[in-house]
Amino acid sequence: MAAHRQTMNGRVIAHALVQLFLMLPKTVFDVVNAAVFAALLRLICRLCDRRRPNALLLLTAFGCLWVLQPDFGQVFLWLDGSINYLWCAALSLLWLLPWAARLTEGKSPAKAVQLLYVPFSFVVGAYSENATVALVAMGLCFLLPEVFEKKRRPELWALLSLAAMMLGFFYMMLAPAESVNKSAEMRLAVLFENFLETGRFYLRFWPLLLSFPLLYCLAIKNGVSRESRLLSLVLLFGSLAGHFVLTFAMYTAARSTYIGLILLLCADGVLFSSLLETRSRAVPAALCAVCLAFTLYLLPVGVRDIIRTHAALQYNVELIRECAADGETLIQVPRPYPDTSYPAFAGLPYLNVEDPGDWPNVYMAKYYGAERIIGY
Repeated sequence: MAAHRQTMNGRVIAHALVQLFLMLPKTVFDVVNAAVFAALLRLICRLCDRRRPNALLLLTAFGCLWVLQPDFGQVFLWLDGSINYLWCAALSLLWLLPWAARLTEGKSPAKAVQLLYVPFSFVVGAYSENATVALVAMGLCFLLPEVFEKKRRPELWALLSLAAMMLGFFYMMLAPAESVNKSAEMRLAVLFENFLETGRFYLRFWPLLLSFPLLYCLAIKNGVSRESRLLSLVLLFGSLAGHFVLTFAMYTAARSTYIGLILLLCADGVLFSSLLETRSRAVPAALCAVCLAFTLYLLPVGVRDIIRTHAALQYNVELIRECAADGETLIQVPRPYPDTSYPAFAGLPYLNVEDPGDWPNVYMAKYYGAERIIGY
């Protein structure tokens, strides 16, 4: 991890978990990762509707993640990606729950929770760059009504948690590799181009963006509580902050947009669940039906592609092992290509079909005890 801070990035906590799970049997990660994904869906529902589980919201949340998340496999299935993005999203929503309860219900966490919350905030702050920016921005927004409207001093647990999160963030960002590998060139032209590129990524979530003003206007018309509407606005602001901070990154990968999508989904979800109890309940029900229609179409397409490419990769593993055992000096294996973004290796480097000296080929050969590997 010390070497990782020097050469890759400052995400020591996330990548320590990556290396830990790479030492364990693959099944362990598969089970834990599935549990974290289920927990993420439950946390979305809990954040959006604290009163009871909401089946329509749960189905819609899953559908939006399946349909709208670019590079789904890199965010939710790939071991490295899942631990960096899916797990971070679950931790982020867990961190938000006490703040949301404080805003909408006026409840503070129990004393024991407050004590654990401060070190937990450090861990979350040191986990992912753009997620931490989103959480700090939302934390400050949660404090504004306390200070300027209710004229109350913020509670100690809230201030300490934000301070701990900032300490974690600086610990991560001050890693030598962050300034070398992660930060964009601070020229106006470069930043402007990055901003436009980041905006184009955000527009991929256009169904949620278009739904938000519709749901918000209906929420006002139907008398949805001011606190719920404020929570939705804070989540929207966090989505924008966590996404557009990528303007300052050296490059933007589709998988990095995960926190912007999930917080935008939660912003819509707060209004969605509130409207289900009003005369306008037909609107969120119709949006759910549209989402499920696309999900039912794309679900078998993605699952088939995951199964097909997984079988192809397993065939390659067995072929490489057999050829390495036979002492072949140059092992040739077919290079599978995914048809969608749902397989875990979609968009990631695999075997180079022209140069056996390319880094994926070199390190795959070392891993399997082969001399050289090339794809075709």
